[in-house]
Amino acid sequence: MPTRAVPGMHWAMLDRASIRYERTGDGPQPLVLLHEMGGSLESWDALVPFLAQQFTVIRCDQRGAGNSEKIRAPITFPDFADDLSALFDHLGLTEPVDIVGVAAGACIGLLFASRYPERVRRLIAMNPPTNAEGASGQVLRDRAALTEVGGMRAVAGSALARSYPEEVMGDGSDYKNYLARFVANDPTSYAFILRALAAVDFDGVLERISCPTLFLSGRYDKVRPPAQIREVAKRVRGAQFREIEGGHIAPVQAPAALVREILGFLGPSQVPGTT
Repeated sequence: MPTRAVPGMHWAMLDRASIRYERTGDGPQPLVLLHEMGGSLESWDALVPFLAQQFTVIRCDQRGAGNSEKIRAPITFPDFADDLSALFDHLGLTEPVDIVGVAAGACIGLLFASRYPERVRRLIAMNPPTNAEGASGQVLRDRAALTEVGGMRAVAGSALARSYPEEVMGDGSDYKNYLARFVANDPTSYAFILRALAAVDFDGVLERISCPTLFLSGRYDKVRPPAQIREVAKRVRGAQFREIEGGHIAPVQAPAALVREILGFLGPSQVPGTT
């Protein structure tokens, strides 16, 4: 790891994409946060102040999301994992890192741990998609087609109906902010990411993961209920599974509960009661 971590927002000009990233904190262990599909590094805003007390927190906009380079050709989820490896090279990260991913970010984390086992110390995967067979894959392809025609507003309602359920809505203010950020996504990039997710292939992937791994699931997750994630966890040798109070997008919907799980799994800490 470089001798001095430069805080703040930066862009890395990688071979295949320009990636926006942020480094916060100066702890001895790098902690990488991977956001959900339709999200951005801002999805982690509520957690970073607590995590940065112990870690050097690195979060980025995945290719096609936020302010990273947009996607204009077919892409695969292994490509996202390779982007992450290239970002690590750019940052001079030579020692294994801890990774926390949510939803599509968890899918990337699992693929990365399988493809680059020497680069991962510990992994937390929350409600990862590991297949899109049958009707679920068709839903993703249909949503991609609708996005290309009508833009993000055309799919916002259907995309968030199950991922942001009433049980985690609160007074609605966080949801309104998240919706506005979601609609600001680049629709072409989002459509390519949807099609990549519809084609995701985890044959043999989970069985190759060797780092300590924790799977998390939100109690009110209507996209991938806890029972599904519990079964996925059984495929990773020695993996743990826990259910938390929250929904599909826990960094936004249940930050305090997620912080407690992260700090509890990654090491001793003073855990905040609320955020």
